[in-house]
Amino acid sequence: MRILRRTLGVLAAFALLGAVIGAQQASADYLVLSYGNGKVLRFGSDGSFKSVFADSAANVVSPTAIAKGADGKIYVGCFVNQISSYIVRLSASGAYEAHVGTSDYGWIGGLAFDQAGNLYISDNNAWWVNKLTPGGVQTILDSGAEMVPAPGGMAFDASGRLYVVCSTAAGKVLRWNANGSFDKKVLDNPNLVDIAIVDLGGGAQAIRCARSESENTGYYLGWDIEGGWTGPYVETSGQPTWVNSMLQIDVSNVFLVGATGIYKYTNTDQGWSGSVFIASGAGTLTQPYGMIQVPDEIGSANSLNYQGRLADSAGNPVADGQKTLTFAFFAAETGGTALWVSDPLAVTTKGGLFTTAIPGVPATALEAKDIWLQVTVNGETLSPRTYISSVPFAIKAQKAQ
Repeated sequence: MRILRRTLGVLAAFALLGAVIGAQQASADYLVLSYGNGKVLRFGSDGSFKSVFADSAANVVSPTAIAKGADGKIYVGCFVNQISSYIVRLSASGAYEAHVGTSDYGWIGGLAFDQAGNLYISDNNAWWVNKLTPGGVQTILDSGAEMVPAPGGMAFDASGRLYVVCSTAAGKVLRWNANGSFDKKVLDNPNLVDIAIVDLGGGAQAIRCARSESENTGYYLGWDIEGGWTGPYVETSGQPTWVNSMLQIDVSNVFLVGATGIYKYTNTDQGWSGSVFIASGAGTLTQPYGMIQVPDEIGSANSLNYQGRLADSAGNPVADGQKTLTFAFFAAETGGTALWVSDPLAVTTKGGLFTTAIPGVPATALEAKDIWLQVTVNGETLSPRTYISSVPFAIKAQKAQ
């Protein structure tokens, strides 16, 4: 975040003091598999139901696994029976595009992409992991003498190594090298259903897994990257029941998915605590079975946070109430044509202070070597413009998760 500490002069009635402009975190939606009624549902960042993303019209039936490609396409594993399940590719808006791979999978326990765009498919019924290239060539990963019993969730570490959990009573985590060769069994632990690799900072990574042993007995567990036990050790106590998958947000926040809904677990000063995030039944959600993050529908990922203080010519805060602001980006300190101008935005000041977000800023507005920001308040333009010495955030990377 770049902090601007420049006091602006006054043109007409207002001055803007101590403005702060910076990146707004990309707002995320969640796509949740509704196994019980054969749908993919979209929920907002607060867990509120938004829409049906895909259903039988997009060839979605009994979805069990979901992944997002680098191009924004959505891949959904659909269970039919133990010999004819399949994967569909959907557009970023949920429209059916194609079946991918073959149509003879069993229970698809996990889907994951590597950096080269290869899709990995764990077949819980057939006890193997498939690699599907962008060109459509499919091979089964060789695990040497190591069995791959009931593979489920998968994840990649920063080195491109693939980790796969096995969900039997003799459960374990297996690892393949980035070149596709089998590495080793990393750890033993029963009934693992999903896995994530978390960033601990300083280049360190660690393993996190979800485990399900019965309706009311689930766990969230942690190891170092080589399988040494570190914790956490979190028993879910039936919240949710029948844990089947997880979505790791960061090292301190994780969603656990189960038959009765989705619970968010957060590490606090008092330890790990869980609360319902999306309950079964919300938006017709039935038997949730996996979730991913996607950009929100209105594209707020390319928004800028803006905070400031409005004062009169004597430096006193303006009266509390609503003001209308317009923001414009220029490649010059004076004159010239605006690179982009926002729609008018209503803000409410208190003690002169306000916070807003400038939505829909296109990448082209931030490509100039030097950029100045001009603010107009209630139709009166403040002067001089504020110099932004570098792009306040990498808007071109807005799809990063």
